[in-house]
Amino acid sequence: MLPPMTVNRSFLQALVAAEAPCCGLGLVEVDKKKSGFVAMRPGEVIPQACLGLGFNFGHSLYGSSQFEVVHFAFEFYGFKQYHALMNPSNPLVQVVLKTMLESRDYFFFSVEEKSGSVTTFRNELNDEVMSGFRQDWPRIKASTTTKQQYDKAVSSFIKDDTHPPGTMMNWLELDNLSYLDLRIDRLDLTPAAG
Repeated sequence: MLPPMTVNRSFLQALVAAEAPCCGLGLVEVDKKKSGFVAMRPGEVIPQACLGLGFNFGHSLYGSSQFEVVHFAFEFYGFKQYHALMNPSNPLVQVVLKTMLESRDYFFFSVEEKSGSVTTFRNELNDEVMSGFRQDWPRIKASTTTKQQYDKAVSSFIKDDTHPPGTMMNWLELDNLSYLDLRIDRLDLTPAAG
C-alpha cells in the first residue's frame, strides 16, 4: 500500500477539466521526498484486470535535427497502448523530467472517467529507460522547440505509421511553474487498500 501523497490541486483540476484523452506531468511528495509523475485521463475505462497487470513505459525523442519532442508510450498489457508528446523546452517539463532522472523513479496516475477513481503506480526507472533518459537529457535540456514546431511534430506523429498503434493523448501544455508548487496549493491523497 502506498503512503499518503501530496500533489498540486490546480494541476489536478486542470487535468480533470481538459479534453480526454489527455495527460500531464507534475510533482508528487511522498514521505517528504519529491518525485515526478505522469497523470492521464484515457477517456475510456481500462479494465481492472489489465490495470492489475501494470504497464510497459518507454520514451524516445521524436522530431528532426532542428527540434525535438519527448515521446512517452504506455502499453497496458492485454489492452492497448497510449502515446503522449511533450515539448521539452517547456519549463515544467524540464523540472519534472530532471526530477525523474535524479530520483530514478516516478509515479503514474490513471484517472477513471466515470467513477473518478485514480489508479496509482510507483515505478523505478529501469536501466534501459534510465540509459535513454541520460543519453537524451543534454538535448532535452538545451531544447528550443517552439509551439509551431511542437504542433508540427504532433501532426507528423499521428500520420507516421512506423510506431506501434495506439491512442494519442492531448498533452496539457502547462508552463506555469506554480503547478509544481506543493507548499501552498496542496491536495493530499490517501490511497485506498487495493
